[in-house]
Amino acid sequence: MPRITTTLLAIALTATPLLAHGGQYKGPSDAGSAGSQQGGTVAPPTNPGGAASPGPGAASSGAASTGGARTSTGRVARGGSGRKGATTSAGASIDEKGFEIWEFWWENNKDRYLNLKDRLTKTSNVSGSPGLLTGRGRKRNTASSRRPSRNLIDNEVIPALQELIKNATDADILDSAVLALGRTTDQALAEEVLEAALPLLGHNELSVQSSTALALGVLGSDTAVPTLQDILQDSSAGRRLTGGGKIHWLVRAFAALSLGLIKDDAGIDALMDIAARLPDSDKDIKVCSIVGMGLIGSDHPKAADVHAFLAEQLKNKRLDPMIKSFIPTTMGKLGRHESVGHLVEAFSNRDGDNLVIQSCAVGLGQVAMPSDTDAVKMLMDYVKEGRDVQTRHFSIIALAQIGARDEGADADSEFHADLRDLLFKEISGRGKQKSHRSWGALAGAIYTMPHPDMQPQFVARITAAYEDESDPSYLSSYAIALGLLRAESAADLIFSDFASKSEQDFRGYAGVALGFLQHDEAAEALRGLTKNKATNPTLRLQAATGLGLMSDTQAVQTLIVTLESANTLGVSSAVAKALGLIGDQDSIAPLKAIAVDDSQRKLTRAFACVALGIVGEKTDLPWNAAISANNNYRAKTESIEEVLDIL
Repeated sequence: MPRITTTLLAIALTATPLLAHGGQYKGPSDAGSAGSQQGGTVAPPTNPGGAASPGPGAASSGAASTGGARTSTGRVARGGSGRKGATTSAGASIDEKGFEIWEFWWENNKDRYLNLKDRLTKTSNVSGSPGLLTGRGRKRNTASSRRPSRNLIDNEVIPALQELIKNATDADILDSAVLALGRTTDQALAEEVLEAALPLLGHNELSVQSSTALALGVLGSDTAVPTLQDILQDSSAGRRLTGGGKIHWLVRAFAALSLGLIKDDAGIDALMDIAARLPDSDKDIKVCSIVGMGLIGSDHPKAADVHAFLAEQLKNKRLDPMIKSFIPTTMGKLGRHESVGHLVEAFSNRDGDNLVIQSCAVGLGQVAMPSDTDAVKMLMDYVKEGRDVQTRHFSIIALAQIGARDEGADADSEFHADLRDLLFKEISGRGKQKSHRSWGALAGAIYTMPHPDMQPQFVARITAAYEDESDPSYLSSYAIALGLLRAESAADLIFSDFASKSEQDFRGYAGVALGFLQHDEAAEALRGLTKNKATNPTLRLQAATGLGLMSDTQAVQTLIVTLESANTLGVSSAVAKALGLIGDQDSIAPLKAIAVDDSQRKLTRAFACVALGIVGEKTDLPWNAAISANNNYRAKTESIEEVLDIL
């Protein structure tokens, strides 16, 4: 599996060899058992790749792993660095904040707000483009697209990747190349790619097998459904495909997700059958079957059947709480309004597990409307009085999402007046807990993005909070919120702090905010961070994100050179992701040259494949964005970690 995690700080500071590639981590790897809400010593996710946190082998209490977690193939897995304790990139321990910090939510949900591929298609800020000013620090970009064309992908990228999966022997190259094929291939070439990829299901490395099972779903061809069903069900045909013997649970779990990605009726029936039939001891397979159901959409012919199945399972008192906690978020992603009553009932259950209740808050944010007064009151009451910190945070975001969906909103209605009052109080730190203020700022931005008439009040309050704040984490949340609201009035202030402050976590998020604000004065400084070999990998990723938001492609050639000369895992991973974030078509040729060059280091070639997959991705959002968004990242299984760990 491509899994060089961007727990980049820990990787960059250690010399432990990690023999895998291409990963990013977006949330805590182990928040304790199903009934536990333990935090742990973790670093905040201060980069676009995600959070730094213990890997699968780390103790659930948060104790550091000492030997490095290993996959069943014996290779050291992501995060297995043997670190003594996690810190922020500036070196400060954040034990006191734990998993409740806003950064975890942002890193899991940012893709739909960044939407870099769509920006790259519409605009491109390249050297020599005209500088027509349209506002403070803002320049109208040229209308030319820098996103790779379908013709370029079909004729240059896909043949090179096909050749690699046919002839390469290194597992890192193979599992990167096959997933990149899934990401870049559209339906016109799907059958050809499917035929080339199927033999890798029988490879002797688990990472190659599991990547191939996942790639079949990302590819999206109905032709793969029978194969994926055989793997999921561990049938005799599936065992023959995977080399004989019992099929590894991770491969079966990924087959379940792939069936959800393809959305075929027979595949959805198979997911419901497996989720109902398997024992809870097959946790990962059941969880991925449930998650897969949420990928089909509310208009799918099977959506009503899936909803009925999930509602029944949510009431199943014998179902393991960790598994059950994935049901409310799946119901939310399914997007059917009739889920509201079931989620309200589960949320209000006094004997309910915290993970399930947290997930109900997340799910309600996706399906409830302002007219659902019981749901709204329950969420508002929990923000004001609830005991569980994470549920309060999720409830703040859920209320914002409910308000954002209210088309033609009456700003004077009771719901909107109450929601504004609640968020204003949280932004100012006058709510139940002062730590709510970062969540209040993010929620204010999410709530008013679709409601321009409401934005000025929130911009004024968030700007005032920013000016009064000294803590880097809260400053970062205010900066991101102002960026989401395109508050150009705050651009100079944020840029001044970006230039003058040394705290790297803040500088990274400020760089992203400046990208949202199209503050072109910051572009040169951001380019400098991507080019400087001494730049912390996490900060390099944030700088590249800012440049991607500006559709600025001038750093591409320097990043290519950096990838070729990189001799650390952290730098290689950061550069590959950075190239993907910028997404310029001019990166295709040099990345392809690196990927097929036998004289290059194998890991460098693998990262070039990863970057090709990101740059050439056929969808606007990353393929795993739908799984990452609106998930309860406090509930994690190893298979879901793996999926969210992929660049």
